Amino acid sequence: MTARAATTRRFAFVTRRRGLWRLGMLAVILIIAAGYISPVMAIYSRSNDIKQEQAEASRLQQKHDSLQVERDRLQTNSYVEEVARRDLGLIRPGEQPYVVRDLGAASSTPAKAPAAPAPKSLLGRVLDDLKSLLP
Repeated sequence: MTARAATTRRFAFVTRRRGLWRLGMLAVILIIAAGYISPVMAIYSRSNDIKQEQAEASRLQQKHDSLQVERDRLQTNSYVEEVARRDLGLIRPGEQPYVVRDLGAASSTPAKAPAAPAPKSLLGRVLDDLKSLLP
C-alpha cells in the first residue's frame, strides 16, 4: 500500500506541476499578446488619420485647381469686364445704365391666401357661445 500511496502522491505532484506549468505558459502568452495590442491600435489609429488627411489634401487640391482656373480666367480682359459688370455694377464710358427693381418679385411669388383663423381653445369657444346668448 505504501508504494501505491507514494505513486499516487507522485502523480498528484506531477499533475499539479503540469497545471502550474500550463498556467505559467498561458500567462506568458497573454503578456506577449497584450504587448502587441497597443502597437496594433496605434497603427489602426494612424491609418485612419492618414485617410482623413488624404481626403483633406484631395479637397484642398480641388480647391487649388479651381482657384488656378479662376486666376487664369482673370488674366483675360473679357472676364475682368464680365466680373466688373456683374459684381461691381461698372459700365463702359458712354453706356447708359438702367436699374430694374423688383422684376422677379411680382411674378415669382404666388398670391398669398388669406390666413386661416387660429383655432380657439375650449374656454374661448365656451365664452364666445355664452356671449352670443346674452341680449
